[in-house]
Amino acid sequence: MRREDGFTLIELMIVVAIIGILAAIALPAYQNYTRDAASSACLAEAKAYAGVALVELLDNDTPAAPLITASTACSAMDTATAVGVNITATPRTPGTGTVTCNMTNANCTHAP
Repeated sequence: MRREDGFTLIELMIVVAIIGILAAIALPAYQNYTRDAASSACLAEAKAYAGVALVELLDNDTPAAPLITASTACSAMDTATAVGVNITATPRTPGTGTVTCNMTNANCTHAP
């Protein structure tokens, strides 16, 4: 008698269904991860700028404008103009929300 090797159609369909279920679970988690990472990167850049700008405001009263390039995590950021005046930053896509920095103490927070 001749022996048949290989997988049956049912076995292959079960494997494809399992892969589909795993992908349906993993894709939303990955999207959340990339969104949160982009927002956190902008928060870190805003904190760094706020710290430097606050020192410059206290020393010279004229801070430098934030450097926004294609490789920065924030797509837009306000220039610090005075101590006590909040600045805001917007994360690049897929990041969401707004980063706000209190220029009294250079404390920054992210609001979704």
